[in-house]
Amino acid sequence: MPLTPDPSSPGFAELRRRLLTLGAVALFAVFATLFAAAPAAWADPGAGATEAYESSPTPAEYYAEELAERPEGAAVFVDEVMAGQYDVAELEEELHELFSTLDVPYHVIVSPFPGPQEEWGGASVLAPVVDRLGQDGLYVHLRPDTYTQEAQVRGYDLPAADSVRALYDDPRIEHRTPVDTVAAVLVERLQGAAPVVEPDGSGAEGSEAEPGTLAAFWEGFLEETDPASSMGAENLGTLSGLAGGFLIASAGFWIWWRLHEGRAAAFEVPVVIVTGLALAGLSVAGPYALTVNAAEEDGAEIARDPAEARFEPPYVTGTDRVERLIAETESAPLYVGPLVPMDRTGLAATAERLEESELPVRAVVVPMAGNDESAGDPEVLAYALAELTGEEAVYLVATVGTGGQVGVAAGSAGLGIDPFDLSRTLWDISEATPAEAIEAALPALAEVPTDPGRADAEPLFTDDYAHEPGSPSERFFGDGFLPCLLAVGPLLSGILFGIALVVVSVVRAVRKGTGGRRPRMSTRALRRLALAETRSMVRELEEVQDALVPEWAMRDADASLVVLRRPVDALDLLGVTVLARRARAAIAGNAVHGTRAVCSADPLHGQARRTGRVHRLPGRRPLCDSCFDLSDKERDSRVLEVRIDGAWVPHLDLDRVWVRTNYGSTGRALVDGILEKSDA
Repeated sequence: MPLTPDPSSPGFAELRRRLLTLGAVALFAVFATLFAAAPAAWADPGAGATEAYESSPTPAEYYAEELAERPEGAAVFVDEVMAGQYDVAELEEELHELFSTLDVPYHVIVSPFPGPQEEWGGASVLAPVVDRLGQDGLYVHLRPDTYTQEAQVRGYDLPAADSVRALYDDPRIEHRTPVDTVAAVLVERLQGAAPVVEPDGSGAEGSEAEPGTLAAFWEGFLEETDPASSMGAENLGTLSGLAGGFLIASAGFWIWWRLHEGRAAAFEVPVVIVTGLALAGLSVAGPYALTVNAAEEDGAEIARDPAEARFEPPYVTGTDRVERLIAETESAPLYVGPLVPMDRTGLAATAERLEESELPVRAVVVPMAGNDESAGDPEVLAYALAELTGEEAVYLVATVGTGGQVGVAAGSAGLGIDPFDLSRTLWDISEATPAEAIEAALPALAEVPTDPGRADAEPLFTDDYAHEPGSPSERFFGDGFLPCLLAVGPLLSGILFGIALVVVSVVRAVRKGTGGRRPRMSTRALRRLALAETRSMVRELEEVQDALVPEWAMRDADASLVVLRRPVDALDLLGVTVLARRARAAIAGNAVHGTRAVCSADPLHGQARRTGRVHRLPGRRPLCDSCFDLSDKERDSRVLEVRIDGAWVPHLDLDRVWVRTNYGSTGRALVDGILEKSDA
């Protein structure tokens, strides 16, 4: 028969009583546990959240912890805000290479924080870092864009203090000297290298100042025209346009001068034109090719100025910190950086209010520096965060503003918020703590109109910064190229050419007034002049009737053509020119002009109306009005010289029939003899 307990038996009742007692105890324990945990869960906010948001390590604690996580004796920490100016990984590697040469343990911090602002307290961060780590070696704090650097040594004999002081006097160190350069100079001094001193310009050192100045100028010039620099392409294009315009205009001025002087060779004009255009083309093509190649080599892009990055998303020069801040705010709407020189009271409660906001609002509380990726502009950082988050969001950035008060900047993406409305809404917020500033912003943001379907407008600051840089080619042919090519270059050439003309004119005037060098005509110049005059003469003879031309003029014309067919020297060519001009005057109907004697000082001056003494010739000789008005000394300086047998000779010194007959104007025997093929 089955063994089943009898409910009415005393044993079964005892078992039931015990089971009920155990169940009651267990239920009481569960409720006791729940009620014990309830106050912690219902607190506003919880103790854990408060500690996470409102506890703040000191800069020394933060840096000591970061250095402790790195290899012992070879620790380099580069703050992520430096990504705005440097490649953080490359900078760390370079600093390792520099400080490892000292053969001592080193601990290097590269960060603009703590800064010189009042909210940081102004105390040195390096001494407490040394105390916290407690390790022997070299400790260095390098700050960008400042002369203020720190170095301390523990347990080793290195001139740390003297080396830092020497940085102030080193000519290689300036306010914006790159951090790696400052580190290199500091390592030199720690190794005992002699200080570099700027020459004072006195004594032997002063004699070396000029090469140093020229070298510095040349180095600066190369930096400004480096295609990889922020303005290199524009500067190189402007300089190329200036050179091209100068060369083309100079070629034109030279041609005009040579033609005006009557000294241009047969092929001189086309040669000068081709040469000028070729040189101008090379002055543009060479730098242009250099600019394009520099941009494409190894896939590198033209380095951009931080202001230029503000023109287009993501608006910052580096995204390392921006991407990390986005990752931090994915799990919680508020992120507070470890180095925040602001009162953190109330931030835990602020985080809960951000969670309750109808708009997707996220906030970050971080320090800003003028050399970070956003150039210290919290609005730029806010828009970079909103742009890179890839979601509908409004980002608030709380940071210290004027007078130690906390301000808030905002950036939005995907919500169709007008940037002007967003900026105006938060413009007047200025509170004592970040929590108060962010909470003051939340109700204001709730009033800002949104339109998620509308495309986002560009932030207001894009109009405050530099224009879009464009491609290297566009930048090369930018605003400066055409003005320099078409105006500035030719103007500069004209100024220099004008100065040269003034100098030449003054020299000529001085020579004429003081008996200087006489005017000269080369054989080539006289040949061109004689050919030009005889061709014009023949063309004019063909246009008139022979009966209208005096017989003596026809004989002068024939004689000039006969002489040109013979071997001639400079004096013969001068005579041909005089005969052709006299014949042309008669053809034009000015017979009186044609029969008058020419100036004895310079037959090319034309007809002579006066007579006077000239050179060493006896008696009075025919003179033009301008030569007659001169003194005997000045008149002698105007006697024309020609090149005979390789020497310059005053034409009046030559005992030739041309001179004796005043080039046929004082006797017809010369012309008759020529026509009879006699020896002229």
